[in-house]
Amino acid sequence: MKKTAALFIFILFSYSFSIKKETITCAVNFNGIYAFRLDNENSAILRFYADGSVLASTSINDYMDVFSWFHKENKDMVLKGTYKIKKCEIKFEVKGMTGEQTYKGTISDKTIEVKLTDYDSKKTVKRVYTFFAL
Repeated sequence: MKKTAALFIFILFSYSFSIKKETITCAVNFNGIYAFRLDNENSAILRFYADGSVLASTSINDYMDVFSWFHKENKDMVLKGTYKIKKCEIKFEVKGMTGEQTYKGTISDKTIEVKLTDYDSKKTVKRVYTFFAL
């Protein structure tokens, strides 16, 4: 009886683990932004597009106001690039009038954890960006 119960628990645990593993998505969301709070007033933000484009900038923490200017056509206020996803890893480089940055990290359900390197200063920081829908 103990062996049967132990086997049942093992099968149940294995099955539940495989379900959780399958529900993790390694894709970026296109209907909103990813934000990392820098301080009480400002955040670093990312926006992804289905065509492989990515934008990066900083903004005030009222994310709904971001969508009026945070788009591909706004060349003055955004850094642009293209992203690549392989399994759950993401890589991209963005460039613009205000600088150049490289991002490497991993995608989870609603977050992206990255190591960001600034091209000019060579400084590297780790950030966890959280998704906010439109």
